[in-house]
Formats: sequence, C-alpha cells, structure tokens
Amino acid sequence: MPEIPRMNPSDFIVLAPKIVLAVWGLLVLTVDFALLRRRATTARRQILGALSLVGGALALLAVGAPGWVGYGSAARRSAPMFFGTLDGGLLSEGMDTLLLVLLLLVVVMSMTWNFTEHWGEYFALLLWSTVGMMFLVAAEELLILFLTLEMMTICLYLAAAFEKGKRRSAEGGLKYFVYGSVSSALFLFGLSLIYGMAGSTRFSAIGVALFGGGAANNGLSGNVAGATALLLILVGFGFKIAAVPFHQWAPDAYEGAPAPVTAWIATGSKVASVVALMKVLLHALGPWSSGVDAQGAAQSLSPGWIGLLAVIAAATMTFGNFAALAQRNLKRMLAYSSISHAGYILVGVLAAAVSVDHAGAVAAVLFYLVVYSFSTIGAFAAAAWLARDVGSDDIDDLNGLGRRSPLLGVCLTLLMLSLIGMPPLAGFVGKFMMFGEALDARVPGRVSFLWLGALGLFNSVVSAFYYVRVLKAMFLRDPKRASALGPAPASVWVPIVASTLVVVGFGLQATPLLGRLVGPGNTPLLAGLEHRPPVLPARQGAAQLPTDLPDSDDNASPTPTPTTTTTPPEPTPPPASGAKAP
Repeated sequence: MPEIPRMNPSDFIVLAPKIVLAVWGLLVLTVDFALLRRRATTARRQILGALSLVGGALALLAVGAPGWVGYGSAARRSAPMFFGTLDGGLLSEGMDTLLLVLLLLVVVMSMTWNFTEHWGEYFALLLWSTVGMMFLVAAEELLILFLTLEMMTICLYLAAAFEKGKRRSAEGGLKYFVYGSVSSALFLFGLSLIYGMAGSTRFSAIGVALFGGGAANNGLSGNVAGATALLLILVGFGFKIAAVPFHQWAPDAYEGAPAPVTAWIATGSKVASVVALMKVLLHALGPWSSGVDAQGAAQSLSPGWIGLLAVIAAATMTFGNFAALAQRNLKRMLAYSSISHAGYILVGVLAAAVSVDHAGAVAAVLFYLVVYSFSTIGAFAAAAWLARDVGSDDIDDLNGLGRRSPLLGVCLTLLMLSLIGMPPLAGFVGKFMMFGEALDARVPGRVSFLWLGALGLFNSVVSAFYYVRVLKAMFLRDPKRASALGPAPASVWVPIVASTLVVVGFGLQATPLLGRLVGPGNTPLLAGLEHRPPVLPARQGAAQLPTDLPDSDDNASPTPTPTTTTTPPEPTPPPASGAKAP
C-alpha cells in the first residue's frame, strides 16, 4: 500500500485562494448586516457586488501565491498533500483559475437587476459554493470528495430559490433539493461499499487494492458488490452533471432559478463535478473499466464502467438535443443543451480511458470544459438582460435584437455557433479533439467508439436546429417585443463580450491553452491508469504496471531472491522512460 504523505504546515499556502473566499464570504455578510441594512436594495446590490468582485480578484491573485513565495517545485506540489487528501499541483491551480474567472463573470451578471432583497446572503453563497468547487477539484480522498460535493451543492440549493417573487423559483429549488438529497444518499452508500472493498478512502490506494496484482482482469464480472457501488456512484455524479436518466431536476431548476445562479450551476458546478468524476473513474476505479485477457487485449463486451458510461453518454446527448428542439423558453432550452453537452463530455471521458495518448485525451476534455463554460455564461447573460427589461426569458423576446444591438447580436451568434461546434470557433476544436480520440483506431485491440462518435456528430447536427432558432429571432424576426429591451448594462455586455473573445481566441489559436493542459498538470487524472491492466497491447510509452503490489503465496519467499533468477508468469511491458512504480 502506498505510503500516506505527511502534512507540511507550509502546504497551507496552496489553500490561500480557498481561505480568501471563505473569509470574504463572512466579510460580505458582516458588511451587509452591520452597515447596509438601511440602504436601498439597489445600493446594497451594487456595493456588495463590488465587494464580492474584490474578493474574487484577491483569490485569483492568491492562486499564484505558491510561486511567489518559492514554495516547492511543480512536481512536489503535484503530490497529494494533507495526509494524501488534497492535490495542490498544476491541475488544481488551473481549475481554480477557471472557476474564479467564471465566478467573477457570474457576480458581474448578478448586478443586473434586483431579483432578491437578501444580497449579503446571496453573494456569500456564491463565494462559498466556489470554495466547495475548488476543494472538490483538489480532492484525492473519498471523504473530502463527498463533503466538498455537498458543500457546493447545498449552497446551490439555496441560491436556486432566491427569486422569492416567482413561484417557479421555489419549485425549481425544491426539485433540485429533493433530487439532490436522494442522489447524495445513494452516492454515499456507493462510497462506503468502495471503502469496504478497498480498505482505504484514498484514490491511489483504492486503485492498487482493486487492481489486485493480477495480469488478467475481468472488470466487474461476478463482482456484485463492485457493480452496485459503481452504479450508486454514477447516480451521484450523474445528478451533478445532469446526465440521463438523472437529469429530471435540471429543466425546472434552470428555468426557475435567477439567470446568474443558473449560469453558475451549468458551468462551475459541472466543471468541478466532471473533474471529480474523471479522478474517481480513471484514478480509483481504473481496474473496473473493462475486462482484458491475459495478453492485455481489451474485451470490449466485458462488464465494466466503460460500457455503462458509453450507454449513458449516448442517451444523454441524444435526449438532451431532441428535447431542446421543442423548447420556447431560452433558459429551458439551455438546460437541455447543458444535458446534451454532458453527453459529449462523457464521450471524452471514455476516450481518456482507452486512448493511445491518455494525457492528450484528458487535455481534450479539460479544453472542452473551458470552452463550454464561457459559451454558456455568455448565453445566460442574455437571459439576465431579458429578465431585467422584459420580465421573461422566452426566445421570442430576442426578436430584432440583432438590429437593435448589432455588436451583442454578433457576439451571441458566435457563442451559439461555438456550442454547435462550427469551425473555426473553440467549440469545434474541443469536439474535434474529443471525438477524434474516441474514433482513434491506430492500435489493434483498442476499444472502439465508432458508433458513439458517429452518434455525437449526428447530435451536433440536431443541435443546430434549436441554436439557429435564437439567431433567427435576433436577425430575421420583426423587433416588436425587442423594443422593451433597454441598452445593455455593463453587467450584461461584459460577460457576453468576454465569453466571445475566449471562444474566438481559443478557436483560432488553441495551442496556448492545450500546452498548459497537456503534461504534468493532469497527473492526478492519469495516476490511476498505472493501477489497472492495460486496455492496449504493449507499446512504446505505455505506463509501467506497479511493482510494489503484494506477491501471491506461491511467489512469496522468506529470503530475498535475485531479480536475475526470477521468471515472471507473464511477459511484462517495457517501462516508459522516466516511469517509476508508485
């Protein structure tokens, strides 16, 4: 069993962004209760929003604190800290940066109109939910994973029902809470089963324990407890990312919640949950991905989470796109769009599990998460604009927007086209990379997802029909209802323009972002691939299987045996350059 890392007091510098946000949430509440209670609602919204922006900016600066104080190397910070429970490496830094930038855009969007009187509580919940997301991304242990997942979700339960003047807000928040409570209970039960079988809560130890040291693996064949645990864990994660059939809460919660909260659920929550899902599946449950024979050839039809996740991905993207075709409400349409994009992302997760280039496949998923998040933030900013000036968020309310505000109309057009996956925008680059990894058949014996990639391309074509409906309303319809829209405030056009710059910039030049995502930064997502039988034949650059696993009784010896006289039962793939046993 791998040694448990010890805690170093200097490791707390890595937690600086999270500490800043947690304390700043308390500061926002204190200022609201002590100084601003007698102020007008609009004044409180502006002051507390500006204060929250300052806190988010300070946390963003604190992400670079380890480098400023010369704290350790990137390799040292990539190792789990705090007794092996948290990762403080490049992956966490990159995801923290993304979450904090998205938070700033959501806070700006929240300053558009008065949808609540409880502004101190609202902004504090946004800050604290971000803390939960950042810890969730860094989690390397089951208990931390569950606690941070619930910290994030409970804050979102409350924020979703903040628009008390509308009945659908309370209804959406209640559905979100009820479905979330049930899924959390099932998720915790699944985690307890994993702990019972592995004897540890740390991802690395779970991967080694489930691997068992055998050269051949049958996935989940005959493992009823393991299959039950896997199903329960997928229920929990399926709810968080709104995957079919755990999506029922999403349309009502998205439509009922204030537009900034909906944007935060659709982006920040999904980003953190997908990264956690990849850690659990690739890092801890890698041995249960699929069965392989004694020669290491993949058994694509064997029981394992790869087959199950492929079915969920297919159902998710197909249902989400076809359900969105019938929607007339902008937020509800974006809810089903979010469901379909969860299916696309799951295709990328599957590709990361079987790809020849694991690091590149993981980077493709992370790249798509970045692009999807900014595109969705910009789309929901338009919904916030409609809520402020029109009082509703139907697609027809956008009629004539392209003539009234040409710049914002063009920006929204680019965001919709990026969500479709049209070149040369970043959405196309992300889909091309993920589906390309899923369709890659360069190595004989590799699990193929040709049918899943073809289904994803078909669904991308279907999605064009409902995204183009937004463009039709903005540019081709008579601007009768658009006359109610006033000039776009900074809280609307800043998120829209910023998101457009991201999807256009990374579409034309994706190398800078991909260069940061590929490499040692995603080590926590790849570490578990060492602790499972290979799904590919031996190849140059394959990860070396661990050599410190417990020997069987037949090979045990009371005295050390020279390695030159030991004959392994099966041929061992050559180790990669620089690879080492955990």
